[in-house]
Amino acid sequence: MVAERDPVAEIIAACKVLRGEEHRVLHEALGTDLTVEALRRKLDALASGSFPFLRGTFHLMAADLLQGRVPGAAPAAPEGLIGGDVHLENFGTYRGASGELCFDVNDFDEVGWGPLDLDLRRLCTSAMLLPGIDREARHAAARELAQAWAEAIDRLGGRFPIPGWSLDKAEGWLQQLLREKGRRTELDLVAKVAPEKGHRRFGEDGEPPKFAHAAGPWPQVVELALDEYYDHLKQLKADTRGRGWKLLDVAYRFKGNGSLGRLRFAALLGDDEERMLLELKEAAPSAIELARGTNTFLAQRARVQTAAIRRMQGDPWPRVAGTHLGKLPALGREIQPEEEKLRCARFAVAQDGSGHEQLIAYARQCGEVLGRLHCRVNAPAMLGAPWNALEAARSAVSFAESYAAVVEADWHAYVQARSRVAQELGV
Repeated sequence: MVAERDPVAEIIAACKVLRGEEHRVLHEALGTDLTVEALRRKLDALASGSFPFLRGTFHLMAADLLQGRVPGAAPAAPEGLIGGDVHLENFGTYRGASGELCFDVNDFDEVGWGPLDLDLRRLCTSAMLLPGIDREARHAAARELAQAWAEAIDRLGGRFPIPGWSLDKAEGWLQQLLREKGRRTELDLVAKVAPEKGHRRFGEDGEPPKFAHAAGPWPQVVELALDEYYDHLKQLKADTRGRGWKLLDVAYRFKGNGSLGRLRFAALLGDDEERMLLELKEAAPSAIELARGTNTFLAQRARVQTAAIRRMQGDPWPRVAGTHLGKLPALGREIQPEEEKLRCARFAVAQDGSGHEQLIAYARQCGEVLGRLHCRVNAPAMLGAPWNALEAARSAVSFAESYAAVVEADWHAYVQARSRVAQELGV
């Protein structure tokens, strides 16, 4: 190691931020603290394997790379606007503003300014840690990711505009997923999350439940946040569908891994028989900024995320805008019926023997999509810097091979300290 690290202490510190009064959300009937429950689920997820551990600890990798805490941390690419927490399960399908089904990066919680190959190194490391897949296949997937990223950057260069990845370009299981999701309707989604007759209230079923009804003042806080969200959409000249509809229900939403414990609410809107789902999620400072000590625009964090999404996605989410949950910045967006991810476990359990082949095809498409994302916003910086994308890609694979062992060691240290972490956090 190049510098001292204490991953367990850093995990505790990152979670303690969420134990303040501004994050206290009580269940409307049981009185239990929903943030505590979310953190408990987070700790369980981190303990479940090295891949979910990587997913939930971007702050560790950001500090390792940006503070030079591990061997090989020096970047091999210029700086630009990057996604940050880019791994194989932070890509997904959705319907873009054009109305077309797309596949793109779908998590911008950690977006910030940093070396372009930080995204690639994290993506390759996630491939190296895929559960249930042999070492040779994992390494092949990482190499395919990096190669496709480099080829996309060299091929696209300063081209503009760069379209999104859609059904006509998709291969393998991704093509199949886009076709399946294209048939899912908003009614299907609403019936799933609000199953009672009339679809006016979120269900709290499931094991564990994905939704929980919060006591006051949170429903009123969400209602105020929706007003600000729609004002921001109007300012952006974006589609304001749902404005003026009745707010039927509000629920705390358990979702994700790294973001568990942040304020996250789902809102169910209605207009006669029509229904619409929105999500309001706390926009916390990026771990990139925290690692560099440059966290100076927290109050505008949601607007930073909004601007990044509208530039980085090839066909952006149609209704995404900044707002606030109380004093905390939050990102609002529509929850679409077409949203889905190819979970990595699918490649491991493939029964027809095609898992390896499908993983390589998926990795190639993720690398291409990431290269396109980088080119959309960073072409001037990339074209004006003395670097080589193919060399950066090779460096990313080499780094991922060694860094995967660091993640494994951090995970084992965390598992051994799991009970102490829970005790210190009071969960």
